[in-house]
Amino acid sequence: MMTLLKYDFKRNWNTLLANLVTLIFLQIAVAPFLPYGGEIILAIVSYAAVGIATFVKVIKTYWANIRAYNRRLVPVSGLSHVLSPLLFGAICGLVLAVIGTIHLLIYDSLNSRIDIMYFINQSGIDFSSIVALILLSLWVILFMSIIIFLSISIAGSFRWKTGPWIGIVAYFVITSLISWIENIIFSGVVSPLQVFHFTEESTGMTITSNGVVWTGDRWGSTIFEVIVAIGLVALTVYLNNKKVEV
Repeated sequence: MMTLLKYDFKRNWNTLLANLVTLIFLQIAVAPFLPYGGEIILAIVSYAAVGIATFVKVIKTYWANIRAYNRRLVPVSGLSHVLSPLLFGAICGLVLAVIGTIHLLIYDSLNSRIDIMYFINQSGIDFSSIVALILLSLWVILFMSIIIFLSISIAGSFRWKTGPWIGIVAYFVITSLISWIENIIFSGVVSPLQVFHFTEESTGMTITSNGVVWTGDRWGSTIFEVIVAIGLVALTVYLNNKKVEV
């Protein structure tokens, strides 16, 4: 799998580097000249754009890999073709998170008008809630990626004219079916409205946290999704080995 991962980085290196250079350039050369508050909006938009672009790159990398004939000649298991782009995206996301953390610390130390830690303390968001929210977000991204991979493999199992449409339909069918079953068995999935609460007063908007409480249903829902994810990965590997046309 490391051979595949190395090849993925080598092929996408120029695009990844261009995204990071553009991101850093915007924060250094553009943000200081924006009006008060504009640098925060620019940071949110730019980091979100790079994150979305990286996610799209992961999906495109998986699609290109399973359809490339030369990748079939590499002596690795079919599972590696699924895990390699996931690991590729995880490393890119980790690098982006590290850059964002450094940027946040620098901004907090240089800007005396905004105390980020004071804002977090006032909102009632404790450390455990932050960790739980981060882990929940990462799992949602991973689970979504696995479903998209399976949908791409289903699309690749048919001729190219009808395959993409079948893949799109398969994605919505799979997500709807999983959501329907999960809401029948458990008390529903985690909603952002359950985590944060927004209030607007004359003094401005405030945000408080209700926390991410891992109740029995929440744990059961997570375990259910893990089991489903394993099954989806197994089906994806089977389609890549037996059905996907190259």
